[in-house]
Amino acid sequence: MSNMVQYGIWPNCCNNCDFCLRMNRDYENKDKMIELVRGIRTNINYVDWKGKFDAGISLLGGEMYFVTDKDIQEEVMLLIDDIINKILKVSPNPKVKYSTVTNGLYEPSFLYRVIDKIVNEVGIDKVDVNFSYDLKYRFKNEEARLLCLDNINKFMKRYNYHVGVQMILTQYVIDSVKSGVWSIQKFLEEDIPGGNLCFLYPHPIHTGKVLPDFQFKRDDLLDFVIYLRDNFPGIYLSFVASTHNSGIFKYTGWRDKTKDMTQEPILSDGKEEINPDCGHSILYKCYSDCDACLECDLENFSK
Repeated sequence: MSNMVQYGIWPNCCNNCDFCLRMNRDYENKDKMIELVRGIRTNINYVDWKGKFDAGISLLGGEMYFVTDKDIQEEVMLLIDDIINKILKVSPNPKVKYSTVTNGLYEPSFLYRVIDKIVNEVGIDKVDVNFSYDLKYRFKNEEARLLCLDNINKFMKRYNYHVGVQMILTQYVIDSVKSGVWSIQKFLEEDIPGGNLCFLYPHPIHTGKVLPDFQFKRDDLLDFVIYLRDNFPGIYLSFVASTHNSGIFKYTGWRDKTKDMTQEPILSDGKEEINPDCGHSILYKCYSDCDACLECDLENFSK
């Protein structure tokens, strides 16, 4: 089975979302950021990109593309060169990708520089770029929300590319759709024309904040899945696929930064902890009102 290796390049971010998934919330200085990038450059030399991990590489943060320091940018570009020559040009998998998720809350010239380099070397089909979006917990004001949407649409126009817009499927989102406060169809047509909306199930958060309408109720989620299946089959299928892949597809590279850089990629951050009742990751016990497994429900739902 093809798998992808995921690296958290640094914890630094230009935003402070209420549902932040970062476990390490320290803000690293310039020297440490450069050290972390160099560590990833070393670690990728010990990954089997031609075999088990031929699906490619994912770089996340924090936030990767908001940095303006030229020295840090140059180090990242050296990493991008390595990714192109040691992964994207080497993997036998025709679907190998450079995958990344960004919040879009910055001036995007460095994002463009990274993607331009990859596109010029191996083509846009080797790129998987996703922007994070949210109805309640991400944006501090309307200006921030509009900046994100502006960057999404500029990116799509620049590369003639159908961006993935990732939204965590919360109880708040479900309630907003059900009440008519927010329309998926209107969002697709007016806010991200040409983009792909992708719902993600709610992972554990590490901010210490209590978000009462974050985790969804089981019956509400299953009703919403039926609604997606009947009205937005593409979004339904992407939710099922992304949920399934969340527990098995993306391994973590260079997980323990206190040890040497030759570590093999591993499943981590809850993926490796298995529910003995069903064999799925405990991450799928994400309902607010019961301990049922979301992955089991989706598997049964699609039979």
